[in-house]
Parts: sequence; C-alpha cells; structure tokens
Amino acid sequence: MDNISAASKLRQKYKHFRILVIGRANAGKTTLLKRVCNTTEEPCIYDKQNNNLIHLDPLYQRGTHDVNRPFAFKSNPQFIFHDSPGFEAGGVEELNKVQQFIEKHAKATEVKDQLHVIWFCFRPDISRPLLDLEKQFFNKHAKNVPVIAIYTKFDDLVSQVYDPEREEEENHQYAIFCLRDKFEQPLDKCEFPPKAHLHLEGIPWTDMQKNDGNHQEQVQKLIQKTADSLDNLAIEMLFVSVQQNNLELCIKYAIK
Repeated sequence: MDNISAASKLRQKYKHFRILVIGRANAGKTTLLKRVCNTTEEPCIYDKQNNNLIHLDPLYQRGTHDVNRPFAFKSNPQFIFHDSPGFEAGGVEELNKVQQFIEKHAKATEVKDQLHVIWFCFRPDISRPLLDLEKQFFNKHAKNVPVIAIYTKFDDLVSQVYDPEREEEENHQYAIFCLRDKFEQPLDKCEFPPKAHLHLEGIPWTDMQKNDGNHQEQVQKLIQKTADSLDNLAIEMLFVSVQQNNLELCIKYAIK
C-alpha cells in the first residue's frame, strides 16, 4: 500500500507519456500513431518554445524527422511522440543522434523530460532482414528505456511467402516462422533485446477512413504489451490513464 501511495503521488507530477517511434520508410508509423490516438488528423508539431509549427508555417512537413522535435495529436495530447527514420545503409549519423536523444532523456531528472518507451517499427521483408545498424541499436540503447518491436503490415509478409499449394492457415503460420527466424530471434540475441514483440495485421494502412478492419483490437494488443513492459508503477499508471482506446485495460490495472 505504501508503494501504491508513493506511486500515486508521483503520478500527479506526470502530465504526459513520451514515446520515441523509430522505423524505416513505409513502415506505417504515422498510421499506427493515428490508430493509437483514434484520429485521422495530422499531428501538431512543436518547437522548443512549445509553438505549433504547423500554425506558424502551414507548409512545414514532418518529413524532416527531427527526433528532438515533439509532436502530438489533438485527440490525445497527453501522448508526446518523437519520430526517427530507420537506420538504413549509411545512417550512422542518424543512429548516433537517436542514441544521444535516448541517453539525454533517460538521464533527465525532470519528470516532464523523461522518455518512457520506444516503439521500433519494422515492415517485415524477407528480402531485407535486420540491418547491421538496427542490430547496433539493440546492443547500445539505454537499457532502462523499454523497447517494443512492432512488425507492421504483417499481411504483406504473408503475401511474400504465399504458396498456393498450402492452406491459408499454413501460409499464415509459415509467415510467423519467417518473422521469428529473420527478426525476433536475432533481436532477442542482442544485449538489450526488445521487451516484447508484436505483429500487426488486418489494419487498413492505406485508408484511414476505412474502419472495417480489426485495427482497434490490434491497438489494444500494443497497449497491453507496452503496459506490461513498464516496471515503474507510476509510469504504468500514467500510461494506462493516458491511453483512451481500452477502458477494460484501465479497469484491469486499477484493480491490479
């Protein structure tokens, strides 16, 4: 009870939950975040003075991928996101920037500056498995910031390995085998492996207006795995209260 009381007092100091999102081009990061925040609107991007750059310059594009520039969605402003492109060949400079960003926020003493979790997005492609720089990241990043490995567009992987002589479920299971062989197992052998793995499928990535997929079920799985990866009770309380997609999860953790 003392731990719960202390966590509750600490929770009052936390106003935002900060997430770093990393992923190669076309990994579906923006769509994923819109699903998490349950919106079709573009994010608000802030500078160091907390000015919304979109309002200051309507032509401003988030494609600059400045990891130090936070953004949020009006539908759920308590989530603060930072974006980094994936570490393609020659991306050593970007990897160094991200590692410096993580180290800075991991050591932050001010609650408002702390980084709480990293969502590392992969678009699984058996012709382009893990890159050396991606492996370097999982061997060097700050160990006190949990990482969730998210494999988006899993449906594409099923199509890549599809064999018409196999049953549909067999093709699906073979895609899962390939995912584990090419991505999950190599990552788990790194010095700082992901806290969890999650593959997403059935999400209409290309049409945000389309709602006939099971995207909310997929988002709930991500919320659940993220919550379970947090070992600080106050941070866990913050995350569960900030997310707005799963009332059942809020009740579960409140009872817990």
